[in-house]
Amino acid sequence: MDITNHKGQQCIWKHMLCQEGYCNDCQVAIDTKKRIEDLLCGAFEGGSNYWYFIEKFNYPEGQNKKSLGIEFAHIELPFKGGSLTITTPEEEDGKEYILDEQACIRGLNTMAEKYPRHYADWLAEDDDATTADVYLQCCLFGELVYG
Repeated sequence: MDITNHKGQQCIWKHMLCQEGYCNDCQVAIDTKKRIEDLLCGAFEGGSNYWYFIEKFNYPEGQNKKSLGIEFAHIELPFKGGSLTITTPEEEDGKEYILDEQACIRGLNTMAEKYPRHYADWLAEDDDATTADVYLQCCLFGELVYG
């Protein structure tokens, strides 16, 4: 089901969050981008570091960390038009996963649909490294593969 946001526009966050970070389901205002960056930080700096490798930082053509004003590329780049190329130790065939803004949106919706307890923890700002790990796996795989 798709819900429009409080301005009557189709929500890019599918049925969960409108473009301005206002949750239609529970009526809680949140800073969506900042909160997603918190999840990425939790995943990359603790929750998921047992299963991923960042192989490459993919900047938009002609751009770099400095020109985009990025301090932490592993957290900010997906929201600045770039992406991360990620691999896992078990992928012997060299399969790569791309984490970009669309993957971040898709991951949040997947977490809400398949893992509502973790999504509720995120909404309540009670998320932890486990929540962050679930989120990153939802972004890349669409389900929990590890842990």
